Amino acid sequence: MTIWITRTRPGADRTAERLAAEGFDTLIDPLLEVRPVAGALDLSGFAGLAFTGPNAVEIFAGLSPERDMPAFAVGDATAEALTQIGFRQVHNARGDVAALARLMIEEAKGRILYPAPAEPAADLPGLVAPFGINLDARCIYETVPVPPLRALATPDLEAVMIHSPRAAHLLAEAAADRLSDLVGLALSDACAAPLRTRSMKSLVVAPFPDDASLVRLAVDTLSKAR
Repeated sequence: MTIWITRTRPGADRTAERLAAEGFDTLIDPLLEVRPVAGALDLSGFAGLAFTGPNAVEIFAGLSPERDMPAFAVGDATAEALTQIGFRQVHNARGDVAALARLMIEEAKGRILYPAPAEPAADLPGLVAPFGINLDARCIYETVPVPPLRALATPDLEAVMIHSPRAAHLLAEAAADRLSDLVGLALSDACAAPLRTRSMKSLVVAPFPDDASLVRLAVDTLSKAR
């Protein structure tokens, strides 16, 4: 019984570690690859930073030595990544982009830089602008599709984990012939939506949009099938 992890690295490695601790075998075969698209960042005039995922933190770490500004994180994994690279003022929204927007509306002051992906899953600047938050989005990375190299040739796949809506769309196309044999484990309703019209063994959604909740969902769902 193997769980296919489709998320990008290094996040996929953290998910695999959590599942291994619960006794599950995993196959890391990402559907997306993260690539930097920016040079050094000029942080002059900014009073804080906003991050919507660990990938942004990893790319930012290679672009700027800044670690003293307040940093707003969408959830636990992002907050942990910020702490690991040396940020001391980390504000954790513990949720999704909407939760991050609410946190920033309550606590952000001054001009905020948002090191963003080329194709954000949600419009963070649009959520905070009506409340007077000066958020400047700068694209620092892109995620590009990559074909699954091993997963489709692995006979004992039991389930597939979906961490982003874009990965879900790619999965629906790349693994169309295998979906009926797989349990879909989605991080959120948005991640599940592209697969709802596809025939799967089952499709379940984590109660909270974070990796720990998704792993717990996998344990609870797949343990019943053992």
